[in-house]
Amino acid sequence: MGNSLKKLTAGLMVSAMVLGSIACSSNGNSNSGSSSSNGKAPAEGAESSGYAGDLEYVKLKMYAISDAPNNTDLAKEYWDKLNDRLKKELNTTIDFTYAAGNDYKNNYALAIASGEKYDLMQAAPGWLDYQSYAAKNAFIPLDDLLPQYAPYLWENIPKTTWDAASVNGKIYGVPGMDTGVTAPAFVYREDLRKKHNLPEIKSMDDIETYLQGIKDNEPGIIPSDDYQSQVYGTSWIYTTHYIGIDEIHDRLFNFVYDPTNGQVLSVVETPEFKEFMYKMKDWADRGFWSSSVLTSTNWGVSQVLNGVAAASFNEQLPGYNNHATQVAKEHGDEGWELNYFMYFEGNPDSVLQGSTTGSMTAISTNAEHPERALMVLDYIQQHEDLWDFITYGMEGVNYNLTEDGTIDTSNIADGASFNYFPSGMFANANFKKRKSDAWVNYDTMMEKINSKVVPDIFEGFVMDKSSFETEYTALNDVNSQYGYPLEAGLLKDVDKAYQTYLDKAKAAGLDKIRAEVEKQVNAWLASKKQ
Repeated sequence: MGNSLKKLTAGLMVSAMVLGSIACSSNGNSNSGSSSSNGKAPAEGAESSGYAGDLEYVKLKMYAISDAPNNTDLAKEYWDKLNDRLKKELNTTIDFTYAAGNDYKNNYALAIASGEKYDLMQAAPGWLDYQSYAAKNAFIPLDDLLPQYAPYLWENIPKTTWDAASVNGKIYGVPGMDTGVTAPAFVYREDLRKKHNLPEIKSMDDIETYLQGIKDNEPGIIPSDDYQSQVYGTSWIYTTHYIGIDEIHDRLFNFVYDPTNGQVLSVVETPEFKEFMYKMKDWADRGFWSSSVLTSTNWGVSQVLNGVAAASFNEQLPGYNNHATQVAKEHGDEGWELNYFMYFEGNPDSVLQGSTTGSMTAISTNAEHPERALMVLDYIQQHEDLWDFITYGMEGVNYNLTEDGTIDTSNIADGASFNYFPSGMFANANFKKRKSDAWVNYDTMMEKINSKVVPDIFEGFVMDKSSFETEYTALNDVNSQYGYPLEAGLLKDVDKAYQTYLDKAKAAGLDKIRAEVEKQVNAWLASKKQ
């Protein structure tokens, strides 16, 4: 996967061996645990997939957010091999156009608006607005097609997950076979922390001390270089006890749920928000990020990896697992070392929610081959060797498989790191393999995550904006114009800027929207108790 894809997709979902309460599959079987909640063992059904007779050749068009591969020759070799196999076994090939991730929101919107006939299209709640696009008929409903063309997935993905993937009573996305949790974190140059005798990072206060230490002692390195208001977006909610309701994008919300009293609150009116704005202003004034941050498209993690920045607020555990070993390999002789702090570790009241629909595959309304697209999805999830190929690449080139079944990338050639396929769309806990050069603390961190994560109470919740569509659009415009500069710490007077933001939000209809959202949330939670 490309760097931006790690940021946005596979990077976004940490495998979590929890959520035993995820219940019944569509065939009535009771399941428990994310590894086993998908029913049959992977090998079963591979010989009885339901495909029969000759299949007419089709080329599937695929769209996902993924940076172009660094090694085009290896990428071509990979796609030739993948398509050779798909041609032989399903008389199908895939035409995938790489879409850069830095401006993913706009790229994705343009891809949908283009009317292009995408048979396989990346989809996700939150950052890719799955529910919104589904409600606007950007994707085709799959209810009638899934039992016939993806029988394995239909039977083995729990009914609760299919329900969560439904919008207005219809299924528009095919989830992977895994459960995950989004948990952004702070990644930083540990060698620089040690060099300047800075404290170990265990809190937001320690982060502040670290960034100041970099500012004071490393003039050639910017403390952090995350785009727009990402410092706030990736960290704020994890410093609170709230649960986000309507993710606009990148962990930015208009409304949150307070699990301690059942209230729905507007983010801007929470006391924690305004308090955090003082911190953002202070940090921006100290030069912890560029004053042009609002126009930046830099992914902060890549800026750390290339030596421009000392830290990023926008890392994920799966990505870090790769980045820590990448830095050791590429810069170990220079003494580079990474470290990682998850925001929830500094706040025992924060909430991590597991989701089974965080990464999905949809089929565009204009797709020419929806049936074959579903067959490909179904087929991949039944064949471990094929799943390995789209997830880890070519054995002997992009990785080596050890005797104990782990993925070893320590001895691959320069430029052979695998980033040719957006495999996050095809997550499968049954097939996932451990990397032999994994970060030494990976298992420990996973244990911390698994002990913290709880089922997502809003998985499958679709906010009906029909009664406040105009106001909601206006509210988001206010966020862009008045919220982002405040959240990036770029305004002179926090109190004045905050009051202007709040006044403009209320004028846009904040109170009306909040009241309607609360009604819908209460109705949703009441329905889950039945």
